[in-house]
Amino acid sequence: MTTMPSQSLNIKFSSTMPSSSATALFATPSPSLISSSNHWGNVAALSFTASLAQLLGKKTLVGKLLGAPVTAMAVAFVLSSVGFIPSLLSTSATTTEWMTILPPGGSPSSQFLQTISLTLATPLLLLGTSLRGNALRQCGSLLGSFFIASCGTLTGAMIAFSINTIPRALLASVPNQDGLKIAAALLAKNIGGGINYMAVCSCLNASPESVAAGLCVDNVMALVYFPLVSVLASKYKDVVDDDDDGLIDKKENDESNEKNDSSSELSPVESLSHAFTLAAVLTAGGQFINSKLHYVTTSPLNLSLPITTLLTVIFSTYYPPNMFLSPTSTKKRSDEAKSNSIAKAGETLGTSLLYLFFATAGAPGWRLKESIQQSFPSIATFLIILYGVHGSVLWSLKKLVEVTKMDKSKYWKKVIAPQRLLTASSAAIGGPATAAALAQSNQWESLLTPSLLVGNVGYALATFIGLLFYGAVKKSLL
Repeated sequence: MTTMPSQSLNIKFSSTMPSSSATALFATPSPSLISSSNHWGNVAALSFTASLAQLLGKKTLVGKLLGAPVTAMAVAFVLSSVGFIPSLLSTSATTTEWMTILPPGGSPSSQFLQTISLTLATPLLLLGTSLRGNALRQCGSLLGSFFIASCGTLTGAMIAFSINTIPRALLASVPNQDGLKIAAALLAKNIGGGINYMAVCSCLNASPESVAAGLCVDNVMALVYFPLVSVLASKYKDVVDDDDDGLIDKKENDESNEKNDSSSELSPVESLSHAFTLAAVLTAGGQFINSKLHYVTTSPLNLSLPITTLLTVIFSTYYPPNMFLSPTSTKKRSDEAKSNSIAKAGETLGTSLLYLFFATAGAPGWRLKESIQQSFPSIATFLIILYGVHGSVLWSLKKLVEVTKMDKSKYWKKVIAPQRLLTASSAAIGGPATAAALAQSNQWESLLTPSLLVGNVGYALATFIGLLFYGAVKKSLL
C-alpha cells in the first residue's frame, strides 16, 4: 500500500490553519510542553482529552457528576492552566518553572478543531431526524408532553427577561456583552441539546469565554435537576395502554425482521463513509447559501449552521439517506435498515465530535477563570428561573387537566402521565440520549424509542427558537 508523502499532508493541513501572525495572538510568556504553533501536538492532546473524558465520565464519581462533556472541558482547562513538568528553560537557579501540557490561552489549532467539530457535528446528529409520517406517529402522546415541556422552557426564559434586572445583569457581567446571546443559546439547549447551544453561539458570534461560562453554569444546574428527576421517576412503573403496547410489539417485530435481514444492512465502513459524505455535502450547501445571503439581507449573523440544520432536516425527512446513496435496494425493510445504519453512524461520529468540541472549549485555561466567576451569578439566576418555571408549567398543567376533568379524554390522560412528563422534561433539558437513559434505567420500555424521537424533534427546532428569542429580546431592549 502506498503512502502519501508527509509534505503533502503538512501543506494541506497548514492551509486550513491560521497564519503565523494569528499564532502570535496566542503567544504567552508561560511555557508549555506543546507550543501554540505545534498544530498536530495540540490536535493529539485535545483528541486524547475528549477520549479520556468519556472514560472518566463512566468510571469515576466526579466524572459521573459532571458528565463527560464538562469533564472534557475541565481536563483541557487543567492541562492548559496547571504546570506538571519542570521547565528546562528556567532562567532562575533558585526556583523551578513548571510547564503546562497545552499552551495557556489556547492555540490556533484548538480554534480550528472547535470550528470543524461544531460544523460537522450538526448535520451528523440530525441525519436520523424526520418530521413527518411514521416518525411523528411513533412519538405518540409523548410528543404532546414534549411540546408542553418546551413551552415551559420558553416561558421560563420570557419570565426571566421580563424582570429588568436580569437582562441588565447578563449584559454587564458576561464577557463582551454576550449575555443575551448566551441566554438565547441556553434556551435552545434546554429545548434541544448541546448541539443547539453551540449552533446559536456560533451564529451569534459569542466569544469563547462566554460560551464556556454558559456551559459551566448550565451543568451546575443540571447537577441538581437530573438527580431530582431520577428520584421522582423511580416512583413509577412503565405506562401501559393499547397504543403503547402496539408500539412495543411493532418495535419487537421490526427488530426481529432486521435481524433476519441483517445482510441488507450497510457495513460499518459504508455507513460511516455515507454519513460523513452527507454531512460534508449538506455543510457545503449551508455555507454556500449563507455566502449569498448578502444579496437579500444586511444581517451580520453567520447563518451557515442554521441553514445546514434546515437542509439536513429537510433531507432526512423527505429523502432517506439509503435511497439517495443505495438506489439498487428495492425492499422497503431493507431501505429502513440501511437508513438506520447511516443515522446511527452519523450519531456516533457526531457525538465524538461533540466531545472534541467540549475539549476545545476548555483549552484557553485560566483565561476562562475570570469570565466564569464574573458571569456565574447572572447566568445562574436566569437558569434558576428557567428551570423553575419549566417544572412549574409541567406540574400546573397536570393539576389543571385533573381539576377540569380533561383527563377523561384518553389523549390528555396519556399526555399528563408522570412518566411521559418526566421523560419529556429530560428530553428537553438533556436531549434524546438523556431521556432514553431515564426511560431505560426505570424500565419504561414503551417510552424508550419515543424518547429518542422527540429528542430529535428538539434538535431540529431548538436552534431556530433560540435565534427568534434573541431577535425579539434584542429588539425589545433597544
